[in-house]
Amino acid sequence: IALTATATEDVRLDIIERLGLNDPTVVVTGFDRPNLAYESRRTSKVSEKDVELLALTKREAGSLIVYCSTRKKVDEVADLLTRHLPDRKVFAYHAGMDQADRTSNQEKFMSTAGAIAVATNAFGMGINKPDIRLVIHYNMPGTLEAYYQEAGRAGRDGRLSRCVMLFSYQDRFIQEFFIDKMGEESAGSVEPGVLEKRKQFARDKLDRVITYAQSHMCRRQMILDYFGDATEVTDCQCDICRRGEIDPSLIPAAIISDEVTTLVRQILSAIARLRGKFGVGVVAEVLTGAQSERLTRWQLDQLTVFGLMRLHTAKRVIAMLHRIMEAGLAKQRDPDGVKFRPVIELTAAGIAVMKGEAPPPVSLADLMPRPGTRASGTNPRALGTNPRGRRARSESVDEDESFEQVDPETLERFERLRAARTVLARERQLPPYCICHDRTLKLIARSSPSDLQSLEQVKGMGPMKVKMYGEALLSAMRERSE
Repeated sequence: IALTATATEDVRLDIIERLGLNDPTVVVTGFDRPNLAYESRRTSKVSEKDVELLALTKREAGSLIVYCSTRKKVDEVADLLTRHLPDRKVFAYHAGMDQADRTSNQEKFMSTAGAIAVATNAFGMGINKPDIRLVIHYNMPGTLEAYYQEAGRAGRDGRLSRCVMLFSYQDRFIQEFFIDKMGEESAGSVEPGVLEKRKQFARDKLDRVITYAQSHMCRRQMILDYFGDATEVTDCQCDICRRGEIDPSLIPAAIISDEVTTLVRQILSAIARLRGKFGVGVVAEVLTGAQSERLTRWQLDQLTVFGLMRLHTAKRVIAMLHRIMEAGLAKQRDPDGVKFRPVIELTAAGIAVMKGEAPPPVSLADLMPRPGTRASGTNPRALGTNPRGRRARSESVDEDESFEQVDPETLERFERLRAARTVLARERQLPPYCICHDRTLKLIARSSPSDLQSLEQVKGMGPMKVKMYGEALLSAMRERSE
């Protein structure tokens, strides 16, 4: 019998091959943890990370774990929390401590209510404290397998708990350092070619973590897809899905407007004009027309793209740049011999979009701020200050309660519609709510329209959505009747 806590499909196949198993029975119990709310927060400086860390820990009265990549950082973060949270018990844990101290701190953490553990990945094996409400990754881990295991310490009692990654691109270099050190202990015993393959495999794993942290897709869905779990995600509490639940009537249809196409090409043109010599911060300054001494010194204020996006803040443009990288139109790299200062350049796909040879991918359909959204990208509705948003949520609760009383056939239609929406979302690399919100699917299930014209009359649909998704939704309902 071969057992593993987390293994992707490729790893499972590799285990079967290496052990010489012939047609074994493979049992995968599932990776879905619906009670975990996954989040990623971008931070550009250590000071920003510390501010986020303190805000998160001060608001959470329950037990929590903070994971760091190095022993030094564990000591620094433990000291920071001890100074700023004098009423909380903070326990450090890493391999550089005496065994007795590690054991003592682990036991104290397990037995103390509201305790905080600050640790490297050496901490966690055998930890089964049911009331851990929050797991914070101060530094990103090297693989999604590690992240899933460590974040999974939260919410063992089934209650809603949070898993927050404080993402900084610079953290990548810590993990790359570990990758570069691979094989040093067994120098000479591993063929160079084999070792390099292992290192490249590790780099690919690290890239998946970075993609996860920067993505605007449902984080729970990304984890399930990574491990090959086909479970359909519903009622997700991740940061991406929570944003989508605020006011679904304002969510744009998944189509690239002329405005978004122009905006994307402007941004790509700016990246091209800077010739892969500068990072996202400088690109944002150029596009927003920042009055900067360094831009003047480098004559970047003379570029034709200078000030093309004056109505946007630099912070908003940087967020757009990350979306564009996520869509595969641009990428970051380290200049030769220089780390910690990644530059941005176009990919082949980005060049094609910039030249008008290809349209922007549909995942960028919502790149433009929606009406009523501040230029910084902060939606007032997300702060709970919009009465319409509160009313919409209240109506949604009433709808949920009444929907539970419908007949079995309507419920089955609803489930088929949700399954079809999941397929459409994956095909288009969009969050499910961009296809149709649950409220709309419930209305469709109730009215059971038989043709596209009837479907268009359902609140929440419309000509564009019917054109893009209508046949698939109607087909899903016909399956039962046929």
